[in-house]
Amino acid sequence: MNNVIERLIAAHRTLNREIRSELSRRVPDRFRLSQLKKERLAIKDRLFRHLPDAAEMRRIARGAIARARHA
Repeated sequence: MNNVIERLIAAHRTLNREIRSELSRRVPDRFRLSQLKKERLAIKDRLFRHLPDAAEMRRIARGAIARARHA
């Protein structure tokens, strides 16, 4: 798989974790959430430029996640 795609998927996963973490706080920082979500969307847009077929992107993302868990 393309190294760029793997890095984008990893960055997207990291942002998802940060968003969940921020949402779990007693008083989430709405500005930080907004910034994180904008970054996540920008990464998703870049992924779709490399993989315009959503089903293919999901298949590759699942493979990258599985490899990361076994590493």
